[in-house]
Amino acid sequence: MKKILVFAIVALIASCSQTENTDLAKLHAKRDSLQKVQFNVEKELNTLNAKIIKQDSSINPNDIKIIKQIALKKNKIVKFEAKIKKLENKMTARDLRNLIPVAVKEMKHENFNHYIITYGEVKAKNYAMISPEMNGRIQKIYVEKGMRVKKGQLLLSLNTDAIDKQIKGLESGLELATKTYEKVDTLWKQNIGSEIDYLVAKNTKENLESQLESVLAQKRMSQISAPFDGIVDKIFPKEGEMAGPGFPVIEFVNLNTLTVTADVSEAYIDKIKTGQIIELSFSSLPDYKVKVPIMRVSKVIASASRTFEIEMETKNIDEKIKPNIVSTIKINDFSSEKAFVVPSLAVRKDIAGDYVYVVERKDNKNIVAKKYVTRGLSFDENSMITNGLDLNDQVVVKGYHLVSSGVSVNLVK
Repeated sequence: MKKILVFAIVALIASCSQTENTDLAKLHAKRDSLQKVQFNVEKELNTLNAKIIKQDSSINPNDIKIIKQIALKKNKIVKFEAKIKKLENKMTARDLRNLIPVAVKEMKHENFNHYIITYGEVKAKNYAMISPEMNGRIQKIYVEKGMRVKKGQLLLSLNTDAIDKQIKGLESGLELATKTYEKVDTLWKQNIGSEIDYLVAKNTKENLESQLESVLAQKRMSQISAPFDGIVDKIFPKEGEMAGPGFPVIEFVNLNTLTVTADVSEAYIDKIKTGQIIELSFSSLPDYKVKVPIMRVSKVIASASRTFEIEMETKNIDEKIKPNIVSTIKINDFSSEKAFVVPSLAVRKDIAGDYVYVVERKDNKNIVAKKYVTRGLSFDENSMITNGLDLNDQVVVKGYHLVSSGVSVNLVK
């Protein structure tokens, strides 16, 4: 029975010792559990020995009493040893708590993307501040704010009483001139009458036709129609008010297609090309992003700002995006699928250059070491390390400001 229990303890300890676990809390729990099993087994062994001796006839009866006392003493010793171990464990845990806690990131190849960030101006591709081509009093407004209209639909008309009178007079005069010309023309073809009479009649008719066409054109100018399909966003004047060229009366927009323009630093002139896909996002629409190609890259650098202009066009599904909304533009100018990436703040600097702290396992302790590195591009609080790190290096990403080379640390998540 004793051999079986001892074997069970050895097997349990061996199996646990083979289990690799870097979590100190779990290791401490396993150790405490094994020690408890160990003490219980030793105590039970002592009790069994006492029972065996009591039943063993070969043992001197006078020694049995002494052997029982020895077993009791051993059990007390086991009990005291358990208490001592418990105190020692507390002291070990205290020592671990005194170590600086740090979190590490194991270096693996991962994707890294660098973006140029700029901000764009959003405009509707079809947008117009409509004003009449002539002066006049507004007679009728046929639309309302927010109304959707088709191309060519009448929006507004000016008063045309004076024009209508001119048209009536010209039409009457033209009718007489036409009849006169027709008669003179008939006679002229029969070689009756003078050439001058024929030319005067013809000129009079054509002059009146030209005047009538001009007045009719003026009347058409008094009517404002929709230049494209769109929405009446604003109506500035009211019926009866005066309107004229250069003074907008209707703000008209089509939201189906938008253009986005942005200024980019000349430092990136060789990294941005026509057709390059960029990502648009909007501060007022945090969940809405769209990818579109660059349609135009300006060939001229603005001398004042040292920037060049790029232009994109995007379909405005469900008309979510409104003109003049703030647009953030992300232009991917670098990508790598096998990069070592660490938080930018984890990269420290001294007189010798950039470095990071790594944790190495030595003498069953986690020891901090300094590694000098070459930092590449940085984006979104992360930096790419191009040289100085190896696969599986444990880079300190939390607590780096508390440690120094050679210090023992406690690894935490």
